Amino acid sequence: MGIVVADWAFRLAGDSFFPGGPLDEVAHLLTTLIVLWALGPRIWDRFAVPALVASVLIDLDHVPGQLGHEFLTRGTPRPYTHSLLSIAVVLVLAALWRSRRDVMLGVALGLAIHFWRDMSEADAGVALLWPFSDHSFRLSHAGYLVVMGLFAAAAALRCRRAAAVSYRS
Repeated sequence: MGIVVADWAFRLAGDSFFPGGPLDEVAHLLTTLIVLWALGPRIWDRFAVPALVASVLIDLDHVPGQLGHEFLTRGTPRPYTHSLLSIAVVLVLAALWRSRRDVMLGVALGLAIHFWRDMSEADAGVALLWPFSDHSFRLSHAGYLVVMGLFAAAAALRCRRAAAVSYRS
Protein backbone atom coordinates (compact mmCIF):
# COMPACT_ATOMS: atom_id res chain seq x y z
CA MET A 1 0.00 0.00 0.00
CA GLY A 2 2.88 2.36 0.81
CA ILE A 3 4.26 2.13 -2.71
CA VAL A 4 0.88 3.01 -4.23
CA VAL A 5 0.61 6.08 -1.97
CA ALA A 6 4.20 7.20 -2.67
CA ASP A 7 3.75 6.58 -6.39
CA TRP A 8 0.45 8.46 -6.51
CA ALA A 9 1.85 11.41 -4.53
CA PHE A 10 4.92 11.51 -6.79
CA ARG A 11 2.72 11.64 -9.88
CA LEU A 12 0.74 14.54 -8.34
CA ALA A 13 3.95 16.41 -7.49
CA GLY A 14 5.13 16.16 -11.09
CA ASP A 15 8.71 17.07 -11.96
CA SER A 16 9.19 19.18 -8.86
CA PHE A 17 12.43 18.92 -6.94
CA PHE A 18 10.41 19.10 -3.74
CA PRO A 19 8.25 17.23 -2.88
CA GLY A 20 8.55 15.22 -6.12
CA GLY A 21 12.18 14.16 -5.61
CA PRO A 22 11.81 12.71 -2.10
CA LEU A 23 8.53 11.00 -3.06
CA ASP A 24 10.23 9.42 -6.09
CA GLU A 25 13.06 8.14 -3.88
CA VAL A 26 10.58 6.64 -1.41
CA ALA A 27 8.82 4.87 -4.29
CA HIS A 28 12.19 3.56 -5.59
CA LEU A 29 13.16 2.37 -2.12
CA LEU A 30 9.82 0.61 -1.58
CA THR A 31 9.95 -0.96 -5.04
CA THR A 32 13.40 -2.40 -4.32
CA LEU A 33 12.38 -3.50 -0.83
CA ILE A 34 9.34 -5.41 -2.09
CA VAL A 35 11.25 -7.06 -4.94
CA LEU A 36 14.02 -8.17 -2.56
CA TRP A 37 11.52 -9.53 -0.01
CA ALA A 38 9.80 -11.49 -2.76
CA LEU A 39 13.10 -12.97 -3.98
CA GLY A 40 13.67 -14.53 -0.57
CA PRO A 41 16.06 -14.56 2.36
CA ARG A 42 19.14 -15.71 0.44
CA ILE A 43 18.89 -12.77 -1.94
CA TRP A 44 17.93 -10.43 0.91
CA ASP A 45 20.87 -11.45 3.10
CA ARG A 46 23.43 -11.11 0.30
CA PHE A 47 22.23 -8.06 -1.59
CA ALA A 48 19.70 -5.98 0.39
CA VAL A 49 21.89 -3.15 1.67
CA PRO A 50 23.81 -2.38 -1.55
CA ALA A 51 20.67 -2.83 -3.69
CA LEU A 52 18.61 -0.49 -1.52
CA VAL A 53 21.37 2.13 -1.38
CA ALA A 54 22.05 1.97 -5.14
CA SER A 55 18.34 2.16 -5.98
CA VAL A 56 18.23 5.61 -4.41
CA LEU A 57 21.74 7.03 -4.81
CA ILE A 58 21.73 6.63 -8.60
CA ASP A 59 19.45 9.64 -8.73
CA LEU A 60 22.28 11.88 -7.54
CA ASP A 61 23.09 12.04 -11.25
CA HIS A 62 20.08 14.36 -11.62
CA VAL A 63 21.70 17.06 -9.44
CA PRO A 64 23.74 18.71 -12.23
CA GLY A 65 20.57 19.00 -14.35
CA GLN A 66 18.71 20.55 -11.42
CA LEU A 67 21.52 23.10 -11.21
CA GLY A 68 21.21 23.94 -14.93
CA HIS A 69 24.07 21.80 -16.26
CA GLU A 70 22.97 19.36 -18.96
CA PHE A 71 26.30 17.58 -19.58
CA LEU A 72 24.86 14.27 -18.33
CA THR A 73 21.63 14.42 -20.33
CA ARG A 74 22.24 15.90 -23.77
CA GLY A 75 19.87 14.04 -26.07
CA THR A 76 18.52 11.66 -23.42
CA PRO A 77 15.53 11.88 -21.07
CA ARG A 78 17.58 10.92 -18.04
CA PRO A 79 21.29 11.16 -17.19
CA TYR A 80 23.62 8.85 -19.11
CA THR A 81 24.27 6.85 -15.96
CA HIS A 82 20.65 5.63 -16.22
CA SER A 83 21.67 3.05 -18.82
CA LEU A 84 22.68 -0.58 -19.09
CA LEU A 85 26.26 0.63 -19.39
CA SER A 86 26.22 1.47 -15.67
CA ILE A 87 25.01 -2.02 -14.82
CA ALA A 88 27.64 -3.53 -17.13
CA VAL A 89 30.42 -1.56 -15.44
CA VAL A 90 29.25 -2.72 -12.01
CA LEU A 91 29.08 -6.34 -13.22
CA VAL A 92 32.64 -6.11 -14.57
CA LEU A 93 33.71 -4.78 -11.16
CA ALA A 94 31.92 -7.74 -9.55
CA ALA A 95 33.88 -10.12 -11.73
CA LEU A 96 37.20 -8.43 -11.00
CA TRP A 97 36.77 -7.52 -7.32
CA ARG A 98 36.06 -10.88 -5.72
CA SER A 99 36.09 -9.65 -2.12
CA ARG A 100 33.28 -7.18 -2.94
CA ARG A 101 31.37 -9.34 -5.41
CA ASP A 102 28.14 -9.46 -3.38
CA VAL A 103 28.23 -5.70 -2.89
CA MET A 104 28.69 -5.10 -6.61
CA LEU A 105 25.97 -7.62 -7.53
CA GLY A 106 23.64 -5.92 -5.06
CA VAL A 107 24.40 -2.55 -6.65
CA ALA A 108 23.66 -3.98 -10.11
CA LEU A 109 20.37 -5.42 -8.85
CA GLY A 110 19.39 -2.09 -7.26
CA LEU A 111 20.20 -0.23 -10.48
CA ALA A 112 18.18 -2.68 -12.58
CA ILE A 113 15.15 -2.32 -10.31
CA HIS A 114 15.52 1.48 -10.36
CA PHE A 115 15.68 1.63 -14.16
CA TRP A 116 12.66 -0.70 -14.43
CA ARG A 117 10.58 1.64 -12.28
CA ASP A 118 11.85 4.70 -14.17
CA MET A 119 10.75 3.15 -17.46
CA SER A 120 7.19 2.93 -16.11
CA GLU A 121 7.00 6.57 -15.03
CA ALA A 122 4.78 8.81 -17.11
CA ASP A 123 7.47 11.15 -18.35
CA ALA A 124 10.34 10.26 -20.64
CA GLY A 125 11.49 6.67 -20.13
CA VAL A 126 15.12 5.53 -20.01
CA ALA A 127 17.81 5.51 -22.72
CA LEU A 128 18.96 2.01 -21.77
CA LEU A 129 21.27 1.59 -24.76
CA TRP A 130 23.22 4.82 -24.33
CA PRO A 131 25.89 5.51 -25.70
CA PHE A 132 24.83 3.44 -28.71
CA SER A 133 21.34 4.90 -28.91
CA ASP A 134 19.37 7.74 -27.35
CA HIS A 135 16.13 5.81 -27.84
CA SER A 136 13.96 6.05 -24.75
CA PHE A 137 12.44 2.78 -23.51
CA ARG A 138 9.12 2.91 -21.68
CA LEU A 139 6.87 0.43 -19.95
CA SER A 140 3.24 0.61 -18.96
CA HIS A 141 2.72 2.03 -15.50
CA ALA A 142 -0.26 -0.28 -15.05
CA GLY A 143 1.99 -3.21 -15.91
CA TYR A 144 4.52 -2.04 -13.33
CA LEU A 145 1.78 -1.91 -10.68
CA VAL A 146 0.54 -5.39 -11.61
CA VAL A 147 4.06 -6.84 -11.39
CA MET A 148 4.60 -5.04 -8.07
CA GLY A 149 1.34 -6.54 -6.82
CA LEU A 150 2.66 -9.99 -7.76
CA PHE A 151 5.96 -9.31 -5.98
CA ALA A 152 4.05 -8.08 -2.90
CA ALA A 153 1.83 -11.17 -2.94
CA ALA A 154 4.90 -13.43 -3.21
CA ALA A 155 6.54 -11.61 -0.29
CA ALA A 156 3.37 -11.88 1.80
CA LEU A 157 3.08 -15.58 1.02
CA ARG A 158 6.71 -16.12 1.99
CA CYS A 159 6.13 -14.30 5.31
CA ARG A 160 2.96 -16.28 5.97
CA ARG A 161 4.74 -19.58 5.35
CA ALA A 162 7.63 -18.54 7.60
CA ALA A 163 5.18 -17.56 10.36
CA ALA A 164 3.37 -20.91 10.03
CA VAL A 165 6.65 -22.82 10.29
CA SER A 166 7.76 -20.87 13.37
CA TYR A 167 4.31 -21.27 14.95
CA ARG A 168 4.53 -25.06 14.59
CA SER A 169 8.03 -25.16 16.09
